[in-house]
Amino acid sequence: MSKVKIQGNASGTGVLTVTAPNTSTDRTITLPDATGTLLNSDGSGANLTGLPNGSQLDHSGTKKIEAVSTGAQIQNRLEVITPNDSSTHLVQRLGSTDGSYGYVDLELVSPNSTAAGLPRLDLQVGNSTVASFLRGGGITFNGDTAAANALNDYEEGTWTPIFDGDGSNPTVNYAAQFGIYTKVGRLVHVSWNFTTNSVSGGSGNLRIAGLPFAASSNQSSATGACRTQNWNSNANSPIVGYIDNNESFVVLNRYDSAYASHTTVKVADLRTSGDSNQFKTSITYFTDA
Repeated sequence: MSKVKIQGNASGTGVLTVTAPNTSTDRTITLPDATGTLLNSDGSGANLTGLPNGSQLDHSGTKKIEAVSTGAQIQNRLEVITPNDSSTHLVQRLGSTDGSYGYVDLELVSPNSTAAGLPRLDLQVGNSTVASFLRGGGITFNGDTAAANALNDYEEGTWTPIFDGDGSNPTVNYAAQFGIYTKVGRLVHVSWNFTTNSVSGGSGNLRIAGLPFAASSNQSSATGACRTQNWNSNANSPIVGYIDNNESFVVLNRYDSAYASHTTVKVADLRTSGDSNQFKTSITYFTDA
């Protein structure tokens, strides 16, 4: 068998202790053929090479664990750099060492390396950053790391639209009443569908209330065209809705057939009989949330 040599420190103070496991099962320690230093006194230069499949535990500078298949130049590396480094704390790389086969990196970037002082997680393909995940929420794309450009929300849901009046609210029995919305960042897209069985009372300008998010405080929303059917005759015409700043309701305007003039839709424009006031539309607006 190969020779095994255990040698103490020259000063005679070195101690090597090998403790048997508390079991009857044999244990085997296999050393690599190559010479390697497991650990220096200062913690540097601690490299363990010759591991299976070319794996390497490296404590010299980059402090990395990597498994390399040199034949296909495929690298799987976990690299940890000291916390006071101004660039990368953690890298998980899948791919070739030189990029010739392409690779994917996940990098945790330290606060000192970003203009805003916020750490982020970068997803890189080849040499290009395709997405960054910012602390505090948000995803940026194609190397952009500005917090103002981060996509920080996406959601879908339902909401309950209602007819109301700015003078007094009508009493409405609905045959159909539902709304859906999609929110992407600050952009909100809402749709609704109404049919009424009966309407009584109410006064003033007619509004659609119950929006899932209030409109932006500094930007009026874009208008949206609406489809109406079986209203009082003067409301069976093109209707446009708009949302004022900070409001959670839609104000309705109706136009004449030539779009030459418009009038605010009134509660009195609602038909009081059954199977009336069909109303289907979609509106897109901005919110501050």
